Amino acid sequence: MLKIYGNKTFNAVKAVLVAEELGLDYEYVVIDFGSGEMKTPEYMKIHPLGKIPAMEHNGHAIFESNNMCRYLANISDKKLYSDDPLQASKIDQTVDFIAHHVGKWITTYFFQEIAKKAFGRGEPDAAAIEEAAGFLEQQLPYLNGLLADNDFLCGSEISIADCIAFAMIMAHEYTSFEIKDHKNICRWYDQMKARPSHEAMMKHFPGGYSFD
Repeated sequence: MLKIYGNKTFNAVKAVLVAEELGLDYEYVVIDFGSGEMKTPEYMKIHPLGKIPAMEHNGHAIFESNNMCRYLANISDKKLYSDDPLQASKIDQTVDFIAHHVGKWITTYFFQEIAKKAFGRGEPDAAAIEEAAGFLEQQLPYLNGLLADNDFLCGSEISIADCIAFAMIMAHEYTSFEIKDHKNICRWYDQMKARPSHEAMMKHFPGGYSFD
């Protein structure tokens, strides 16, 4: 039995989107931010820091969202991943680029414009958003270039890199973060959004990243 624990964050969207793309049978469990559920001894056996997302599969606890996505691909005959070392490296490289660069600055938008409001943490920090925008201006062209001659980030077939990137870039629908100047990203985003996996995933995330 596979259980995915999450709430309205892009890290939870990653895992659910991958599970849907793979056609896996899973239970999605909403963890309430305000109830203290994440810090209970029971939940901290699943995630030792009391964070989301996390998973349980066949009695084993698995966490860290990108690792969760890779695990799901690996238990599904490496669909969305690859047996080929070079192609697997390309997928891992793109995932790491998103995690350590683009994703870092999209997270700034998410925290400043969504999380702060939702949890009473004050007003957005304009300087932090400006810094994030500057770095994204440098980094998004790389992803746009990957999509110049390919349907997906790592070639002609969808991979976990696309699901992970989509979950992050989805923040542009709920924040002031923009992708309109990157036509290949826009085309890819619309293509990802049209997939059945997106519709199925969104059933678990009513309102997307909005907590209103």
